Amino acid sequence: MDDERSLYRTLIDALVRACDGQGQVAAERVVAGIWNRFAENPTLDIPDQRAMNDLLQRLALEDRTVLATMMANVFVSGVHETLVVLYEHQVRPFDRAYEGTPFLDFIGRLDGWEWPEE
Repeated sequence: MDDERSLYRTLIDALVRACDGQGQVAAERVVAGIWNRFAENPTLDIPDQRAMNDLLQRLALEDRTVLATMMANVFVSGVHETLVVLYEHQVRPFDRAYEGTPFLDFIGRLDGWEWPEE
């Protein structure tokens, strides 16, 4: 496998891991019902963060779970759209892919698809 192909796989896999890592942070906060644990500190002027905490605490767990799923999906959609733009502008190594486009490879890897043998 050439270096560019190896780099491509490494980058796609890093993006998949980000969806399971950083991409879950907002979802986890929503389910917990606390967007920002520091927002209640009266010395901090962050009313938007306090408002998010208030909103989440008013929601039932079932509703927060639905919202959390939406938040996680938004993160995945952002990665997907980034890959679309990189592909459309023929940025290497995203100018070629295994399943037609890098965003299809990304979605496949999210779903457990294995890289093909070279």
